[in-house]
Amino acid sequence: MGFFDLFKAKEEREFINDLHRKFNEHFPKMDENRVTALTCISGLLAKVAYVDFQVHPDEVENMKKALIHWSKLTEEEAQFVAEIAVTEIKSLSSHDNRKYCKPLVEIFSVDERFEVLETLFELAASDGIVELAESNEINYISKALVLEHKYFVAAKAQVREFLATLK
Repeated sequence: MGFFDLFKAKEEREFINDLHRKFNEHFPKMDENRVTALTCISGLLAKVAYVDFQVHPDEVENMKKALIHWSKLTEEEAQFVAEIAVTEIKSLSSHDNRKYCKPLVEIFSVDERFEVLETLFELAASDGIVELAESNEINYISKALVLEHKYFVAAKAQVREFLATLK
């Protein structure tokens, strides 16, 4: 360490959004990549859940299950994260998909990003129907996750009985 290094300003941590800041404060011992993934997945789940401008209670339950799976959270931690995500759902849904997807592309493999798509379709289907708007939003997300179209089609096929376009 040189003499002038003492005078350099401490590098500020860059946050994706306010949710990222809250998760960093609430989970101070969690690995940064895990906090980032938690933030991004929460944001994407919120976008899909709120794309029809309402959040069904089953979607919130599905969101908690997804958070437990993706971030290895306890039931209480997942409840906390889901409550914050639902509370801030309007602001989360207004963020560009790329803001949530770019970090996931850097952190996750192609298979893990495909799993994210599957999770989003499961969330969309949890209220009994996958609306066209939800499917379109997930399509935009799949492009932002830098996945080939075949991954979107495969994930969508898993919830085909819930697709509004087929009813």
